[in-house]
Amino acid sequence: MIKSNDILADFQFLGNRVSNFSIETKQIVSKNEKINISYEFDYNILNIEEDDKKYFGLLEFIVVVKSKVKNSILFKINLTIEGAFIGNKEKIKKEDFERMLKINGVTTLSQLSRSYILSVTALSGINPPVKLPMINIFQLIYKKEQKKENDFNHTK
Repeated sequence: MIKSNDILADFQFLGNRVSNFSIETKQIVSKNEKINISYEFDYNILNIEEDDKKYFGLLEFIVVVKSKVKNSILFKINLTIEGAFIGNKEKIKKEDFERMLKINGVTTLSQLSRSYILSVTALSGINPPVKLPMINIFQLIYKKEQKKENDFNHTK
């Protein structure tokens, strides 16, 4: 066995909280109708601070799930979850910490969101409960940065 102190990462997850959650459900009209579920994901770095020894980053991950039968919404879920992360300033640069927030932080919060939504929908009587799909975090970051760049170019 290898002791944890020998392999600890220079980027660590401190904790999380759900800052916003809502679920709206409608009565099912017909059991034979096809249900379409759509998912939207986003993230924002809320804050990065630093002192002599560490970086502190606050990140939010946003999930919107919509379920429709024809043109009627069956249920809608909005979840915003925040995570706090620290980085060893002596071993990583600020740019690397920000990149780790995007990649490692979003990955961590997406998995916590999956568990949260699965549990809440099961307890809410949605059967089967909602299982968020696996997402490509690199593609999410790329598309978000591409959108920022396009929005920036359109405002010039």
